[in-house]
Amino acid sequence: MDPRETGALIGLAQRRFQNFSEAADSLLETLTDVVPGVLVLGRLDHDEQIHYVIEVRGEGVDGLRRGTALIPAEAGVSTESVRSLGAADWISAPLEMTDGRIAGVLCAIDTEPDAYLPEHTALLSVAARLLGHEWESVQLRSELRRLRGQVNAGPSTDAETSLPDREGFNDLLRAEWKAVEEEAVESVLVVCRVATGENGNGTRGAGDRLAVKLAADVLAATVRGADKVGRIGEMTLAAVLVGCPVGETPAFVARYLGALERVTGGRASIDVSCGVQPLAGTATPNEALDLAEGAAGDGGGPKAAPDLAAEAALE
Repeated sequence: MDPRETGALIGLAQRRFQNFSEAADSLLETLTDVVPGVLVLGRLDHDEQIHYVIEVRGEGVDGLRRGTALIPAEAGVSTESVRSLGAADWISAPLEMTDGRIAGVLCAIDTEPDAYLPEHTALLSVAARLLGHEWESVQLRSELRRLRGQVNAGPSTDAETSLPDREGFNDLLRAEWKAVEEEAVESVLVVCRVATGENGNGTRGAGDRLAVKLAADVLAATVRGADKVGRIGEMTLAAVLVGCPVGETPAFVARYLGALERVTGGRASIDVSCGVQPLAGTATPNEALDLAEGAAGDGGGPKAAPDLAAEAALE
């Protein structure tokens, strides 16, 4: 390992960061000086089926940009997905957390053969370990906020669904909105309006109460552990997808509505319309909620779950 690479390795190990975004930017900048080819940071999606590229440093690999999908494999990314980009040589390291879960992948890709040496692999591995630690810190802080919310949720819990009510959900939303501002985490707010044949005349019956309970149960089962779910209205549910880029939200909506359709089966239909709003870029948590509720109400009324699932899958 030459002096530049040794210095870079020492520098990587001594860094401290305020958030994941700062860590990714700083580590990629350091690696760019000593690792050839294009550097790629990917984040594992909510289904843990695809690494979506969230950062690219360098040029020379066609088709490699933010949003590009890379198929995960035991070595980090699959050979087929990298070769499809025209790569002749590459190295990768997973962003592994202390419990063994994988948050993403860090890759170096080159169109020239035999571009990478063992010292390049060592540098990439150290950087990936640091990024895995930073991502785990984000998740742990989010989980701590969730647990604190549960402890304080007693009087702010909705009796019919056992979810946080609007006041309780607003507290959770406020904490996640602040995390987006301070920690540069991508999170998305999803509002779901539930409708049945009963509430078309503005009244609520037993069927409506059952519909909201079913929709709430399925929503709570569809989200991941760090996500936040609540009931914010008589027939309205909401979820904050923590650490979820907005581009992954249509797949989540399709998955939720598909699960709801399977649960209801041949029984009375439950119609749901969903509104999506990224927390980033909104002035306040209330503004984000207002925008998401407005989006859920657009389109002239609720849509049937299968129809909306199909639309979301095509976005």
